[in-house]
Amino acid sequence: MDKKRWGGLAVAGAFLLSKGKVVLALLKFSKFGGTLISFGISLLFYAQIFGVWFGVGLLYLLFIHEMGHLAAAKRLGFKTGPAIFVPFMGAVIGIKDTFRTPKQEAILAYGGPLAGLLSLIPLLIGYAVTGNDFWLVIFHLGALLNLFNLLPVSPLDGGRILAGLPIVVWIAGLAALIAYGLTHFSIILLLIAFLGGSAVWKRYRFAKQYEDNQSVLMLYRAARNRVLQAKAEQEQQPIAEPAESDQLDSGVTTVSATSSYDPIAWTLRHDLQSLRSASPEEAKPAADELLRYQYDSANDYDALLRRLDQRIEPLLEAEKSVEYHQMPKKQQAITLVAYLALGAILFLAFEYSKGYLPLPS
Repeated sequence: MDKKRWGGLAVAGAFLLSKGKVVLALLKFSKFGGTLISFGISLLFYAQIFGVWFGVGLLYLLFIHEMGHLAAAKRLGFKTGPAIFVPFMGAVIGIKDTFRTPKQEAILAYGGPLAGLLSLIPLLIGYAVTGNDFWLVIFHLGALLNLFNLLPVSPLDGGRILAGLPIVVWIAGLAALIAYGLTHFSIILLLIAFLGGSAVWKRYRFAKQYEDNQSVLMLYRAARNRVLQAKAEQEQQPIAEPAESDQLDSGVTTVSATSSYDPIAWTLRHDLQSLRSASPEEAKPAADELLRYQYDSANDYDALLRRLDQRIEPLLEAEKSVEYHQMPKKQQAITLVAYLALGAILFLAFEYSKGYLPLPS
């Protein structure tokens, strides 16, 4: 970077320091204040390195891409935050709701590259009308950015679009990204690969945990329902009144003996033992632990429920992950066809424009 560009950056920085409070005060009341501020900061950085017009073109591509996500989120009824530009990392839109199905995640993720494809049309028209290579360069860059985003690696759009497909799709995309990142040594690509690897490992771990503990989870659920029933029965029992004492001549009070037999607890224990007998071998250790804890807790049903909830919670998390990624076969086919079609069009745009790019001087 030459001294002139560094000087421009210094002047802009001095302006922001001196007048920044006024600018921020004006933008604070705007719904798009964060978008405008981050847009200006990103443009400042891009302009210093690539030039003003290239920076404007790049931010145009990022903005339209994020607006595609925003439109998809609004269609799904999700609450969103404003688009925020991050220099050299792109742009993001905060989603304030949680995806309930992989179809919703696919729709929201698909909106970005689809809008990115549509953003290429004005650039193609600009090139056809003016013949200026600038339009073609931005067109080529837009095709590349959106095509890269379609890699089937989470957290990229491609990985989120295909979240409802088998995990092998994520693994294949991750392997391709790692291979490219190593051969071309890109820190950003390797960082994305690390995030993608973490997502693959988490999904695999949950699937393995659920597969190994399905019978245990069934046992815990049945036992919890039975403990809740026993607790309700205990709460409905009348409080036992102590028997009247017989006064002896010596003045000593004798209290009649009461039985320690608790029919609710004994029935519960019998039912838990029946659950153990009906469970497969891999669930019997969990049933044995539960029986021991019932004895040790002295029939404290709240303590028993807490112990069950502690055991159930991680298994429920694994179950939710597995169920979330199970998209119906028909939806899988539709999603895959839409994904491949969009990728093919972007690839053709990328290859077409590459043949017309100006040669470096």
